[in-house]
Amino acid sequence: GGATRAPTAAPVEAAPQRGPTREAKAPPPPAADTCPELRQSAVAPFECDTTTLAFPVPDIVDPRGALRPFYDRLAALARGLSSDHVRIGVWGDSNMTADMITGRLRRQLQGRLGDGGHGYVALAKPWRWYDHQDVHHDGTWWYFKQIATSTDPVKDRHYGFANIAAETREFRAKAWVETAPVTSPVGRSVSSFDLFYLKRPDGGQIDVLLDGEQSKRIQTRARQIEAGFERFETFEGPHRLEVHVRGNGMVRLFGVALERSAPGVVVDSLGTGALNFQQMALVKSDTRRPMLERRKYDLAVFLLGTTMFALKQHKRWAAEVLQDLRAALPGVAILLMSPPDVMKAYRDAHSDPRIVEVRDQVKEIAEENGAAFWDFREAMGGDAAIKAFIQRGLAMVDRVHLKKPGSELMADRFLCAVSRDWTGYLAQAPRAGCPAAGPPAPDATASITR
Repeated sequence: GGATRAPTAAPVEAAPQRGPTREAKAPPPPAADTCPELRQSAVAPFECDTTTLAFPVPDIVDPRGALRPFYDRLAALARGLSSDHVRIGVWGDSNMTADMITGRLRRQLQGRLGDGGHGYVALAKPWRWYDHQDVHHDGTWWYFKQIATSTDPVKDRHYGFANIAAETREFRAKAWVETAPVTSPVGRSVSSFDLFYLKRPDGGQIDVLLDGEQSKRIQTRARQIEAGFERFETFEGPHRLEVHVRGNGMVRLFGVALERSAPGVVVDSLGTGALNFQQMALVKSDTRRPMLERRKYDLAVFLLGTTMFALKQHKRWAAEVLQDLRAALPGVAILLMSPPDVMKAYRDAHSDPRIVEVRDQVKEIAEENGAAFWDFREAMGGDAAIKAFIQRGLAMVDRVHLKKPGSELMADRFLCAVSRDWTGYLAQAPRAGCPAAGPPAPDATASITR
């Protein structure tokens, strides 16, 4: 017998009889598109506040499409196809050390795309105002030496990827982190704690307690200095992780990442007082890279520049930092922000000329390193905007630091810019986040003979 005609194919001649023949079955009808629709509540545009700041939000500048991989990951999450979180790491200076900008980003994104957990928080307190939103963390800090790239440097330069740490050999020292109270909009549950610490030849011991019960004793002593990790999994819910130092050597703690089991968004707030690219270029890569690899960021954001003074060398330092980041996370999307507006004196009519120059330079750094750029200062209002922020109670009188309302306002304006850019990308790539098409099926109309 001849081959059976496929329903949509042209007639096919029967093959000559040369022995036993098996007719090919008609192929099934074409499968419907199995890619789920984007959840509209996840992709709806963020509303921009035009009452407090009446001028438009500037667009993200991304001529090379640096953010496309990140947008694809967001789209997969919005379609319910993600098997892992979408992780965002945000490095910043003192305007980031209280998690006010990032705290707002976390709440807004997790409210739409899923609460993947609080993310990383340092087991250290280099400054009394260091804090995170929607999580509780503390320690017996009087027993620790605080470490930071800016205010508390160490000769070995093993600061970790977040640029702050704490160390001690005191057996009474401890630090802890726990989920937020039930009144918090996010951060109330966790199913895993990922502990980051330093292995070293003179390392001591630590006990890790989960919900008050001994979970594991960790020996941090090793033949050479390297990044140490220990993951603690538990059932989904409110939990507390404590790290107790047991002596027998020096213990350096970096921090803990709190995550949940169901895929969602995670925003790591990585603020360090007076941080700049020069400091980040000094951090040892052999311990920083493994930490970055473990955090698996889909997007890396930098809000720096307020303390960038050596303008002639910024480009070299920034290129070194971004190169190291990409070596750890190939394909990571990167976005650089201009610094916020700064004025030398309140009575001045214009911004500090240095901050204008830094803004231009950060944009050039983004262009030269294949990163996206967003003008944070322009989104504040541009020239002398910090004065208007002070007058409206959005910034401190030091003409540098944003208050919580100003931080949250700027977070919302950034989300408006990201949302607008993502919407534009989805219009051009309507199947963003869908599985890649497989190889073409074999021709079912051909006879199979032997």
